[in-house]
Amino acid sequence: MSEATSPTAAKEGVSVVWKVCGILFIVLWIIAHLAWGAIAFIADVMANDSGRADPDKHMMLIFGMMGGQVLCGAAGVPAGLAFFWRSRRKLLLWLFAVLFVVGALIQGGVFYSFFSSMP
Repeated sequence: MSEATSPTAAKEGVSVVWKVCGILFIVLWIIAHLAWGAIAFIADVMANDSGRADPDKHMMLIFGMMGGQVLCGAAGVPAGLAFFWRSRRKLLLWLFAVLFVVGALIQGGVFYSFFSSMP
C-alpha cells in the first residue's frame, strides 16, 4: 500500500520568493548600515570640536564606533541567509544576534567611555 501524499509534498527546495527576500534583506541591511555608519562617522569626528577630550579617547571613539558598526552591518548577512537556508536557520539567527549585540555593546561601551572622560 502506498501512503497518500499532499500536493505540496512534491515541492522540494526553497521558493524563489524566499531567496529574493533573503538577498534583498542583505542588500538593504548593508545599505542602511553604510548610511548609518557615514552619519555616525561625521558625528564621531565632530564629538571633540571643543578640544576638551583626550585625543586618544577621541580616536578610540571613532574606531570603536566604526568597528561596532561593521559588526552590526555584517550581522545582516547571516540574517538574510536564514530566510532560505532552512537547515542552518537556527545557527544563522544565533550568529546574527551575537554579531549585532556585540557590535552594539562595543559602540555603547566606547560612547560611554568617551563621554564619561569629559571634564
